Amino acid sequence: MYLSHIEISNFRLFQHLHLKLNRGLNVLVGENDSGKTALIDAIRYTLGTKSNDRAYLTEQDFHNDADDLKIKLKFSEVASHAHRFVEHISHEEYEDENGEKKLRSVLYVQLHAQITGLEKRGYPYIKTELRSGINGNGLAVESEIRDFLASTYLKPLRDAEVELSSGRASRLSQILSSSKDIIEGMESILTIVAKANDELLTDDAALKKSAENIQQKYLHKLIFEKDKSKLGAFINIAGIKEEDLSNLPRHIQKRHLRTLLEGLTLSLTNDQRTHGLGYLNLLFMGAELLLLEQEANNEFPLLLIEEPEAHLHPQLQMKLLQFINKTTKTEKKPDGVQCILTTHSPNIASKADPAEIIMLSEGGAWPLAVGETELAKDDYQFLRKFLDSTKANVFFAKAVMLVEGDGENILLPELAKLLGRPLENYGVSIVKYDNSGSWKRFARLFLRSGQDENQTAWHPTKVCVLRDLDLWPDCAEEKDDGSNPYGFRKENSRNQAYWRRNCPDDQKRKIEHIAQLDRQNVAVKISDDWTFEYCLAKYGLFGECYEAIVGSNTGIDDIVGDDDTKATFILSQVSKTDFAYELSRILQKQQEQKVDAAIASLSDADASNNDISNSVQTRAKTEFAVELRQKLPNYLIEAIEYVTEPIEEEPEEVRHAALT
Repeated sequence: MYLSHIEISNFRLFQHLHLKLNRGLNVLVGENDSGKTALIDAIRYTLGTKSNDRAYLTEQDFHNDADDLKIKLKFSEVASHAHRFVEHISHEEYEDENGEKKLRSVLYVQLHAQITGLEKRGYPYIKTELRSGINGNGLAVESEIRDFLASTYLKPLRDAEVELSSGRASRLSQILSSSKDIIEGMESILTIVAKANDELLTDDAALKKSAENIQQKYLHKLIFEKDKSKLGAFINIAGIKEEDLSNLPRHIQKRHLRTLLEGLTLSLTNDQRTHGLGYLNLLFMGAELLLLEQEANNEFPLLLIEEPEAHLHPQLQMKLLQFINKTTKTEKKPDGVQCILTTHSPNIASKADPAEIIMLSEGGAWPLAVGETELAKDDYQFLRKFLDSTKANVFFAKAVMLVEGDGENILLPELAKLLGRPLENYGVSIVKYDNSGSWKRFARLFLRSGQDENQTAWHPTKVCVLRDLDLWPDCAEEKDDGSNPYGFRKENSRNQAYWRRNCPDDQKRKIEHIAQLDRQNVAVKISDDWTFEYCLAKYGLFGECYEAIVGSNTGIDDIVGDDDTKATFILSQVSKTDFAYELSRILQKQQEQKVDAAIASLSDADASNNDISNSVQTRAKTEFAVELRQKLPNYLIEAIEYVTEPIEEEPEEVRHAALT
């Protein structure tokens, strides 16, 4: 049995959500305020929690101005537990693997809440109903069934030390009182405590003397004479006496045991050391998982965890996820736990199976399970190996740029910043793919299966793929006679398709091939010419590229020929990483020089005026952005605009400055 679907209407940011869940692990990822906590709360408000946390709906839980909300949960494969809620079961039709129509049992539980407009004890009265049935019009769900379905909820930034401490109705006592070993050994435990109690209270025992002092010197002087024979001061452990133990009814023994367990504390070591919250949280999770395992036959094993990465360093985060994976349900392990966890950690996201990840954004949810995306089954196997914590940033980004080389990875953020579109301001992540096929797999991750014509179903994350055209000009050919000084490619039978002269129609054909995935919110941008670096040199940054390679402009006039020839020279000399960092530094310096010149043109009075000085600096940066835009290849401008917003060719403030 597992929670297979959740449908939400008008709860917090969810106007309408229909989500299919995995039977085992479900990892909810997304930026802040994407709905991760709201989804967890929708489940626990409907089912309750085993720790009996108080959770009440308020007006703020209703979406916008709605006065009616519904949360419907569907449980599948319920046959083994159907006897617990037989009167609530629904039957749905399905086709088996042979195409035959059959019926199967499912359980629906729906929470329906309405703002009545009335007040109760000074607060708005919200009417709630919990019913079964596909439309929520079945019988009311009894408390016994809700107790069976209740989830184990581990809240974010929990104080594990408090949770593991002693106290009335402590969480630790609840966990231990459900232990089969403790229940079976109850009498022996109580006998040991009763003997200890008797020894502590012998005539010469310090505790008994202290109790007598309290009674004679204080208590009996504060009460009436007639009460002294009835009242005294007694110190004991759980109120257990050995001679009475055998005569105590079972329920009284359980009460004594509960009192005893409420006095216990679970700690990491017995040497009185103080430990950090990370290991204490792991200890607490271990205790909760023990309870889930113990109650697997009597309670529905659903585990809700918010931000398990809290207080854990990356390696422990990965080990925790690995452990949770081993405890969760699979088709071969139907008695495992179903776990739904939220995370902001790229480490956890990178170690989860991509098929277990559910991305949340803008009130919607996009599972990455097989069949939901355009990924083939072998694509998932590739992504399991390829994803690391850096690449897993894509699960939390508003937009993603997939780039082919180190040059793009280093330079694009700087170019975007100089153009007035810093990528971090738009929630953009850059991922470098390592081979020619991996970009397609990443792109398919964001393409929803069969949804090209249904824009509302598209994944909201914008994905821009940058690809090199990889067509070589004639001037790139290395001549045996040395007649082409900048050539560094030899033509042979294996690279015929890469030469521009041999492929008059290949550019169109190549673009059409690469752009097959240019659909939904995935855009494929292909370089205007050979490569990224080649385009930078050809379309306006030859001087800067030359300086980045040589270290100065000395000898630049010796490079003769057309733009293709000069760009070929640059590409033949490029060491991509060093070149990218140096070109980035040069462009930053150019912007700084333009700003400094603008400030220097001001009078002393204007320069000392912060408003005027800031305005001049902003205008100088904008003018530099306009100049830089004109020097960059179109495909880069289009890519940056796609993941941020359009860049004006000549902003209004620059036009105004020119006129004045």
